[in-house]
Amino acid sequence: MTLPLDLPGLEKAPASSVKTRGWPSLMRTVREKQALVITNHNHPEAVIVDIRTYQELLARAAGGEAEERSDVLGRLRAEFDQALAGLQQGGLGKVVGKPIRRGHKVALGRPL
Repeated sequence: MTLPLDLPGLEKAPASSVKTRGWPSLMRTVREKQALVITNHNHPEAVIVDIRTYQELLARAAGGEAEERSDVLGRLRAEFDQALAGLQQGGLGKVVGKPIRRGHKVALGRPL
């Protein structure tokens, strides 16, 4: 997974600050700012949150958003099935049934 190099609104600290500032200082920042991005050579490596925030994130991921994820997946599944049906009705059979010849252009369908 590729992460964005900039996480706006979040305090950033280099990984070496764990040694230089010490853990208690970093945790004070976490309590004040709710999160702290730990970077390594200016690239985000980790986000530190306090235990309450972590528990809230777990609860949100496991509970209330399950229906929303289900709706999104259902919509994507319907779009994919519609695109697949279009291919199976003729487009895919025509392409697969013919040998590939040099010099002919491939007609692209709509992206999924």
